[in-house]
Amino acid sequence: MIRNLLVTTALATFVATGAVYAQQSTAPSTASEPPRAVQAEGYLASNYIGENVYNGTGDNAEKIGDVNDLVVDSNGTVKSVVIGVGGFLGIGEKNVAIDFPKLSWMEGNGDRWLVTDATKEQLQSMPDFDRSRYEPASPATGSIGTGSTEPSSTTPAPSGTAQ
Repeated sequence: MIRNLLVTTALATFVATGAVYAQQSTAPSTASEPPRAVQAEGYLASNYIGENVYNGTGDNAEKIGDVNDLVVDSNGTVKSVVIGVGGFLGIGEKNVAIDFPKLSWMEGNGDRWLVTDATKEQLQSMPDFDRSRYEPASPATGSIGTGSTEPSSTTPAPSGTAQ
Protein backbone atom coordinates (compact mmCIF):
# COMPACT_ATOMS: atom_id res chain seq x y z
CA MET A 1 0.00 0.00 0.00
CA ILE A 2 2.73 2.47 0.92
CA ARG A 3 4.65 1.37 -2.17
CA ASN A 4 1.64 2.32 -4.39
CA LEU A 5 1.37 5.68 -2.65
CA LEU A 6 5.06 6.43 -3.19
CA VAL A 7 4.95 5.41 -6.85
CA THR A 8 1.82 7.47 -7.49
CA THR A 9 3.33 10.51 -5.75
CA ALA A 10 6.58 10.17 -7.68
CA LEU A 11 4.69 9.81 -10.97
CA ALA A 12 2.50 12.85 -10.24
CA THR A 13 5.57 14.92 -9.35
CA PHE A 14 7.33 13.83 -12.54
CA VAL A 15 4.35 14.73 -14.73
CA ALA A 16 3.89 18.13 -13.07
CA THR A 17 7.60 18.97 -13.30
CA GLY A 18 7.75 17.83 -16.92
CA ALA A 19 4.80 20.02 -17.85
CA VAL A 20 6.38 23.06 -16.21
CA TYR A 21 9.71 22.33 -17.91
CA ALA A 22 7.99 21.89 -21.29
CA GLN A 23 6.20 25.22 -20.90
CA GLN A 24 9.41 27.02 -20.00
CA SER A 25 11.48 25.49 -22.79
CA THR A 26 8.93 26.17 -25.55
CA ALA A 27 8.14 29.77 -24.63
CA PRO A 28 9.76 32.20 -27.09
CA SER A 29 12.31 34.61 -25.77
CA THR A 30 10.90 38.12 -25.68
CA ALA A 31 14.05 39.78 -24.35
CA SER A 32 15.87 39.65 -27.68
CA GLU A 33 12.94 40.43 -30.03
CA PRO A 34 10.60 43.39 -29.69
CA PRO A 35 6.97 42.65 -30.57
CA ARG A 36 6.07 43.49 -34.14
CA ALA A 37 2.99 45.60 -34.79
CA VAL A 38 1.70 45.46 -38.34
CA GLN A 39 -0.30 48.51 -39.37
CA ALA A 40 -3.07 47.56 -41.78
CA GLU A 41 -4.22 49.83 -44.56
CA GLY A 42 -7.83 50.87 -44.01
CA TYR A 43 -10.30 50.63 -41.16
CA LEU A 44 -12.84 48.14 -39.88
CA ALA A 45 -16.50 49.08 -40.28
CA SER A 46 -16.89 48.46 -36.54
CA ASN A 47 -14.44 51.34 -35.95
CA TYR A 48 -16.97 53.69 -37.53
CA ILE A 49 -20.35 52.36 -36.43
CA GLY A 50 -21.35 53.91 -33.11
CA GLU A 51 -18.59 56.51 -33.27
CA ASN A 52 -19.47 60.07 -32.25
CA VAL A 53 -19.43 62.81 -34.89
CA TYR A 54 -18.44 66.37 -33.96
CA ASN A 55 -18.67 69.63 -35.89
CA GLY A 56 -15.08 70.70 -35.24
CA THR A 57 -11.84 70.00 -33.44
CA GLY A 58 -11.69 72.87 -30.95
CA ASP A 59 -12.71 72.93 -27.32
CA ASN A 60 -16.08 74.34 -28.36
CA ALA A 61 -16.86 71.46 -30.76
CA GLU A 62 -20.31 69.92 -30.32
CA LYS A 63 -21.39 66.34 -30.77
CA ILE A 64 -23.81 66.43 -33.70
CA GLY A 65 -24.60 62.74 -34.07
CA ASP A 66 -23.25 59.22 -34.24
CA VAL A 67 -22.56 56.78 -37.06
CA ASN A 68 -25.35 54.23 -37.56
CA ASP A 69 -24.30 52.64 -40.85
CA LEU A 70 -22.04 52.77 -43.89
CA VAL A 71 -23.12 52.74 -47.55
CA VAL A 72 -20.79 50.58 -49.61
CA ASP A 73 -20.97 50.47 -53.42
CA SER A 74 -20.73 47.32 -55.54
CA ASN A 75 -16.92 47.72 -55.75
CA GLY A 76 -16.57 47.70 -51.97
CA THR A 77 -15.87 51.42 -51.65
CA VAL A 78 -17.53 53.31 -48.80
CA LYS A 79 -19.59 56.03 -50.47
CA SER A 80 -21.42 57.62 -47.55
CA VAL A 81 -21.90 57.42 -43.83
CA VAL A 82 -25.34 57.28 -42.21
CA ILE A 83 -25.38 59.57 -39.19
CA GLY A 84 -28.14 59.65 -36.58
CA VAL A 85 -28.87 63.22 -35.47
CA GLY A 86 -31.26 64.55 -32.85
CA GLY A 87 -33.34 62.44 -30.54
CA PHE A 88 -32.43 60.96 -27.21
CA LEU A 89 -31.02 57.44 -26.84
CA GLY A 90 -32.04 56.68 -30.42
CA ILE A 91 -35.67 57.78 -29.94
CA GLY A 92 -36.67 60.51 -32.38
CA GLU A 93 -33.34 60.24 -34.13
CA LYS A 94 -33.14 61.12 -37.82
CA ASN A 95 -30.77 59.24 -40.12
CA VAL A 96 -29.03 61.24 -42.84
CA ALA A 97 -26.27 60.23 -45.25
CA ILE A 98 -23.20 62.37 -45.87
CA ASP A 99 -20.40 61.69 -48.30
CA PHE A 100 -17.61 59.62 -46.77
CA PRO A 101 -14.80 62.04 -47.77
CA LYS A 102 -16.47 64.77 -45.69
CA LEU A 103 -15.46 62.95 -42.49
CA SER A 104 -12.02 62.80 -40.93
CA TRP A 105 -10.58 61.06 -37.87
CA MET A 106 -9.26 63.09 -34.96
CA GLU A 107 -7.32 61.70 -32.02
CA GLY A 108 -6.45 63.11 -28.65
CA ASN A 109 -6.03 62.01 -25.03
CA GLY A 110 -6.30 58.35 -26.05
CA ASP A 111 -9.68 58.85 -27.74
CA ARG A 112 -10.80 58.98 -31.39
CA TRP A 113 -13.79 60.67 -32.98
CA LEU A 114 -15.07 61.73 -36.38
CA VAL A 115 -15.28 65.33 -37.52
CA THR A 116 -17.25 67.02 -40.31
CA ASP A 117 -17.73 70.67 -41.14
CA ALA A 118 -21.55 70.37 -41.10
CA THR A 119 -23.61 71.71 -38.23
CA LYS A 120 -26.32 69.78 -36.41
CA GLU A 121 -28.94 72.05 -38.00
CA GLN A 122 -27.57 71.36 -41.49
CA LEU A 123 -27.75 67.60 -40.89
CA GLN A 124 -31.28 67.82 -39.48
CA SER A 125 -32.43 69.77 -42.55
CA MET A 126 -31.18 67.03 -44.90
CA PRO A 127 -33.64 64.46 -46.27
CA ASP A 128 -34.12 61.23 -44.32
CA PHE A 129 -31.87 58.38 -45.40
CA ASP A 130 -33.95 55.87 -47.41
CA ARG A 131 -32.75 52.50 -46.16
CA SER A 132 -35.24 50.60 -48.36
CA ARG A 133 -33.13 51.30 -51.46
CA TYR A 134 -30.38 49.13 -50.01
CA GLU A 135 -32.47 46.20 -48.78
CA PRO A 136 -31.94 42.85 -50.52
CA ALA A 137 -34.39 41.76 -53.18
CA SER A 138 -37.50 40.12 -51.80
CA PRO A 139 -37.70 36.48 -52.97
CA ALA A 140 -41.53 36.57 -53.09
CA THR A 141 -41.81 39.73 -55.16
CA GLY A 142 -38.55 39.98 -57.04
CA SER A 143 -38.48 43.66 -56.16
CA ILE A 144 -35.64 45.44 -54.47
CA GLY A 145 -36.27 47.00 -51.09
CA THR A 146 -39.58 47.51 -49.38
CA GLY A 147 -41.01 49.96 -51.90
CA SER A 148 -43.36 47.38 -53.44
CA THR A 149 -45.34 44.78 -51.54
CA GLU A 150 -47.36 43.57 -54.52
CA PRO A 151 -46.46 40.15 -55.95
CA SER A 152 -45.08 40.26 -59.48
CA SER A 153 -47.27 38.92 -62.26
CA THR A 154 -44.92 35.98 -62.92
CA THR A 155 -44.55 34.89 -59.31
CA PRO A 156 -47.62 33.28 -57.71
CA ALA A 157 -48.54 34.46 -54.22
CA PRO A 158 -47.82 31.97 -51.42
CA SER A 159 -50.82 29.90 -50.47
CA GLY A 160 -52.89 31.14 -47.57
CA THR A 161 -52.17 34.84 -48.19
CA ALA A 162 -54.55 37.52 -49.39
CA GLN A 163 -53.89 39.16 -52.74
